[in-house]
This record gives sequence, C-alpha cells and structure tokens, in this order.
Amino acid sequence: MSSRLLLTSAASLLNIACNARPVISRKIFRKLELTWQRSLLEELCVCQIPDWEALISNYLELYFAYSMDNTVPQEKYMKKINMEPYSDTCYNQNNATTMCDIPFHAAPNTLFYCQTKAYTEVTHSVKANVCTGDNMYGNYMNKQRYQAIRKWRRIEKDRSSNNIEDFFILKLLSFNILAQNLLEDHSCLYMNHNKKALNWKIRKPLVLQEIFEAEANVICLQEMQEEHLLDFVAPFKQHGYEYLYKKRTNDKKDGLLLLYRSSEFILLDYIKVELYQSGIERLSRDNVGIIAKLALRDNPETQIVIATTHLLYNPKRNDVRLAQIQLLLAEIERIAFIDNTMTGPKYLPIILAGDFNLEPFTGVYKFLTEGSFKYYGKGRNLEPSQYRSLSNSLIPPRLCVTDNCQHFNILTQRLRREGTGKVMLQNSESRRQRQDESVQTPCNINVLQQSGNNDNSTQVIEIVQGHSARFSSGTLTHPFKMRSVYTHISPHGEKEASTHQDEWVNVDYIFYSDIQPLEKYTLPTVSQCTTLPTIPNFLVGSDHLCLGATFQLPKKKSLL
Repeated sequence: MSSRLLLTSAASLLNIACNARPVISRKIFRKLELTWQRSLLEELCVCQIPDWEALISNYLELYFAYSMDNTVPQEKYMKKINMEPYSDTCYNQNNATTMCDIPFHAAPNTLFYCQTKAYTEVTHSVKANVCTGDNMYGNYMNKQRYQAIRKWRRIEKDRSSNNIEDFFILKLLSFNILAQNLLEDHSCLYMNHNKKALNWKIRKPLVLQEIFEAEANVICLQEMQEEHLLDFVAPFKQHGYEYLYKKRTNDKKDGLLLLYRSSEFILLDYIKVELYQSGIERLSRDNVGIIAKLALRDNPETQIVIATTHLLYNPKRNDVRLAQIQLLLAEIERIAFIDNTMTGPKYLPIILAGDFNLEPFTGVYKFLTEGSFKYYGKGRNLEPSQYRSLSNSLIPPRLCVTDNCQHFNILTQRLRREGTGKVMLQNSESRRQRQDESVQTPCNINVLQQSGNNDNSTQVIEIVQGHSARFSSGTLTHPFKMRSVYTHISPHGEKEASTHQDEWVNVDYIFYSDIQPLEKYTLPTVSQCTTLPTIPNFLVGSDHLCLGATFQLPKKKSLL
C-alpha cells in the first residue's frame, strides 16, 4: 500500500473514530510518530473527507504542542480554516458530562479547554479540560510558547551568598486578577474576546493555577472581588497560607488580597490604608493599600515590610496617583521605621508591589525610584504645562502628612519623645475620630496657625534643632531607596508590557528597598504580546500578566 493511500485511510479512520468517540481519535493521533502526525495533517488538507477542516483544527494544536517544531508555520494550515474548534463538532451533545480525558499533567506544554458545558472546576488544579484551543477569531494560545517568554531569570549573576543558611529566599508574586464585576460592568472593553473565556468559572482555576505554579511564599493580588473571597482563599488555607484583605472604600466590590505562608512568616503588624479622604477632591477615589510587617518564623529578628496597592486608573490624573502614593509611603514609613541613627532614620527592608496604573519613567515612577519630585507648575499629568498647572500644595496640611511622606505627629513623637503620635488619616474600619480630638493635635495647631488657614502657603516647622517638617513646598521627597525589579526595556531595546490599555503597556510593578533581588519572572515585550491572543483567554485568566521576583533576605544573627 502506498504511503499516500495509507495516509488517506488513516485520515478516514480518524474521522470515523471522531464521529463515534472523539476522545479515542485524539488518543490515536497522540500516539503517532511526529513525522506521521505532520504528514497526516498535510494529507487532511488535500483529502476530501467529511469535516476535514475541523479535523485539522482538532489535531493541529496537539501536533505543535508535542513536536516543539517551530519550522512549520501554523498559518500553513490555519489559513484554510475559518470555523469553530472540532471539539464542538465531535462533542456528544447527548452526554453533557462527557469530558476530554487528557489531564493537564499529561499535556504540560499546551492548555486547552472543552466548551463550557464540558467544563469541571477543581480547586487550584486544572484537570480533564484539554480539548480545544482558543481559536475563536483565529487565536491559538500555546502554553509552551507562552512559557518561553515568561521564564524566571537571574537579575544579576554571582550576587547571592554561598552560605545559604545565612539567608532566607523570599519569593513574591503580584497579580491583578480582574474582578468579575468590573469585567461585566465594562464589557465593552472585552468585545473582541472569546466570551467563553470571560466566565469566572473558567478564569478562576487558571488564575489559581498560575499562582500556585509560581510557588511564592508571599502573594499580592489586586481586584479580588469580595463575594468571591472565601471560596478563592480556601485552597490557599489548605496549603498553609494566611491572608489580609482590604475592600476598596464606599460602594466598590473588589479590593486587595495579601497572602503569606504561615509556616515561614509571623505577622507582626499590619495597616489597611484608605486613600479616600473626605472633602479632598484629589483624594476622593476609593483606592486602598495593605501593608504587612512580617518576621521569619525560625528567625523572628529578621523582619520585612511588604505592601500592595492598586492606584487610580484615570490616565490623565497622575497628580491623584502622586497624592495617593504620598499617603501610602507615609504609612509604610510608620510601620517600617526602626530607629534614628547618626546617619539618619533606619528602616526595615521594603517591597511594594501592585497595579500602579502608570507607565515607567513618568512622574510618579520617577518619584518612587529617585526619591524626589517637583510637581509645582506641572499639569495634572505631572508633565510641564502652561494650563491648569499645580500649585505648591498637593494635599492639605490638615492631614498632617509632610512633604517627606511622614506623619507629622509620628515624627514629632519620635524626635521629642512626647505627643500622641496620632495618625490623622480617615479610615472607615477605625473608630471615628471626634472633631474636638482632631483639632487638638499638635500638627493642626502648628500648621494651621502658621499658615493662616491657607493650604497653599509653604510651611517649614522645626520639630527639634536640625529636624524640620515641610508642607506645601511644591516638591515631594521620601526616605527610601526604591528600585524596580523590572527594567521595562528588553536587552534589544523593546518595551515590556503587563496589560493592554488601548495598546500594550506596563502598569504593574515590584519596587524594593534594602533587599537584594535575585530573580524575576520575565515580562514579554510589546512585539511579543501582539502575537498572543487577547487576554483573558483559555490560558491566562486575567487581563493583566502576573509579576514575580525572588529576594535574598539576610537573617539576623542571634546574640546568644
């Protein structure tokens, strides 16, 4: 029998098998030698058998998943196909429980899904859901190719200590997981997506799987919908994680989730920060932050502060994000402070991660990484502007947050060793402050008397000799040496991206201070992203890509 006739017969047999038992047909195809798989695909393109187009759609992803063959373009076959996946053709409509029987662990390089009715959700492990690629709109998502551009890579070589016992390796993952209510409220943003991939029952196990695969001991999540919280954290509780959650203020339904391994960390202190402050237009948004002070369980003297936030989205209001960061850094400063030394204040190592809704090297980014930023005279986008330029006051002095991102009352108490150290920020979870209590604080007395109740007046208040606090100076500073884990530009000069906002951009970050990064979970470049299907899809469960980094935290030496 000629090879051509044999291939034609094999194609016909596969077609018969698919009509009878689609699972068996795929098993047969997988067991063929790669050369036979390739030849069979080519034969299917030319032989006239029923549903030949669908057969190619069904088997094409299997071939590329297992062959790792990048020399044969998928378009060679896909340009001839303009139809739904073959699983929809083969699927037994009379048996709604029929599942594809290729488990995820048996197909490590490619992740596909059956149609919605054939889907079964199982905690954090995606099993028995390998049936079809996301090829609506001609999009194929190959896990192997996705993983090729999302690898853990060392940041600097030969920087880690040879004595592992002297260090703790902290692995952090940050991920905006896309709250389902926000997806549904802004459905117009997802018009070109496969609608099946937007269902929370589809997205949740994908998000969980990506998180668990990272094996991080600290996880920072944004857009965690409150009504999904208990169900979402259940598998983390089973795997030894504890968590902190903070819903956005007022009527918002999502918030922040910070998880940590309780077998490795002790929670010493935490702050749930509300960036909404009533009566202040620039702080009238419902964004929040979580700050946690953690200690190593087997070395409690070794401590670190980890914070996460999700800042305002509005692309035109960088001034709002700058004001939000000023409040957040003041709270980080409060919890990370150790002691005053001859060379200045000393702080714990800090990691700040989240969705900042700003692009690299813009105003707020410069402020975080350079430690200083002059906003006076700039526009709301923090760029030079002749119109609607900012005054020298970003937030009113009555909040008692200095232009060095410190709480005036806390700073006064430290330096004078007196006062209440009361924080003047509003927080809906704290007991409401009485009006007469807030008026009597040292900050309000000093600041309001010297300013003549004019928030725009620059004020410099001496606390003790050699130490002053500035308000409304037109310039912000902070005491940390913040750096970004990511460089935002590839070695070839291409921009990295973490989400799509009209175009592929980077708005997610991991900043750090006084701790050594070792590895990062690489982000794709813009050009690489343009070759991927729209997200969310049947591989990536969110409209953001997650970020990750490992750090080397020196253990404190015992004095005993």
